[in-house]
Amino acid sequence: MRKKLLLFIIAAIFTFSSMTVLAAEDTADKDAKDKKSAAATIDTSLYYYNNFDNDAYRDAYNQLKEAADAFHNSNQNAEYENANTENSYYKAFSINVTSKTWEVIGPTGMQAVINAFLADNPTYFWMSPSFNYSTKSLDGGAVCYNVEIVCYNDYANGSSRQVIKNNIDISVSNLAGNLEKDLPDYQKEYLIHNAIIEDTYFQVSNENSHSGLSWSYTVDGIFNAKHKTATSFGYAKAFKAVMDATGVKCIYVEGNTKENDDSTYNSHAWNMVYLDDGWYIVDLAYDHPETTSGKNVLIYDYFNITSDEASDLNPASDWLPGIPTCTGTAHSIDSIQSTLEAENIWQEDNYNFFDKILDKYGVSVVLISLGVIIILIVTLVKRIHKRRKARRVEKIKNTKTVTIDHSELDEELRRPPLS
Repeated sequence: MRKKLLLFIIAAIFTFSSMTVLAAEDTADKDAKDKKSAAATIDTSLYYYNNFDNDAYRDAYNQLKEAADAFHNSNQNAEYENANTENSYYKAFSINVTSKTWEVIGPTGMQAVINAFLADNPTYFWMSPSFNYSTKSLDGGAVCYNVEIVCYNDYANGSSRQVIKNNIDISVSNLAGNLEKDLPDYQKEYLIHNAIIEDTYFQVSNENSHSGLSWSYTVDGIFNAKHKTATSFGYAKAFKAVMDATGVKCIYVEGNTKENDDSTYNSHAWNMVYLDDGWYIVDLAYDHPETTSGKNVLIYDYFNITSDEASDLNPASDWLPGIPTCTGTAHSIDSIQSTLEAENIWQEDNYNFFDKILDKYGVSVVLISLGVIIILIVTLVKRIHKRRKARRVEKIKNTKTVTIDHSELDEELRRPPLS
């Protein structure tokens, strides 16, 4: 009886263990399937459009997109409005938003629609986030709202704008086309991250002042051979443009850094990519620090990190809807480095200690510090030399001298030799 009971208990334990393992495997499989299913439903080409939960916002977005696409692909000149006044601007086009839609979104909502459109369409370099609106009477007494979309001054000329557009399209296509199609997404992301950084310089001064020329905030700053320099906004837009072309899921994000958290405008831009296990932050501008020496450097401090690791970046959720929290870890730089080395595509971080010191404190401070160090070393050497000399003198003074009487010996030497 005892033997049967013992066998029953062993069988029960074995069965329970097997069921636990199978349940764990099922849970893991379900989680993996859920992640794949979530990835399949994410369309980052329309990410912010899809995050509007109101049809009025989507209607305004679609209306804006139709008109913007037409202008983007034409050589139409932007119209100069309010000439000879302080409020002059170039109008790209205008759209008529129905009063029904405007009642829902209003000016604030229209700004959100424009922000979302520009974030989803980073190659629309000519389009400013600024807009003007006014009421407009229609036939039959109906009223709508006429929204004028502003074109940056640099791109008002249609012919030159098309040349720039074609150059951007070719640059994006070439970068994407140079990648092997069967590469994992994280390797495509890594290679484009490095390629853009190697070919561009970060405009820190314009970033901090938010007063640079319009091209430095667009993909034109990255891809135009005349510039090859940009703020973080240009980096993030260029990176998304190429990621879209390669099929890697990527979104554009704006916000503030901790040091500019009280800013009245968004002071920084970066990207988020969706890989196998979730979202990651990628910040090309911060991986490309401006050096005092002018050296072009590459680091990986902001490559595939989590939101917790990027605690100094505060996304503007009131500016763009549905910005996700990044929690992915499987493709962090430390996790993928060995694979990248094995594939012979790894590039070392080349931001050395001297560069960091020079950039942190500036040339004048470093030179003054070096001068002070040299003076201290010279002073120390002189003191050591002086002490040694003093010791030698003291040693000579303290040395006892013995006087030898040579008179007898001299007397003997003076005697003539015996014959």
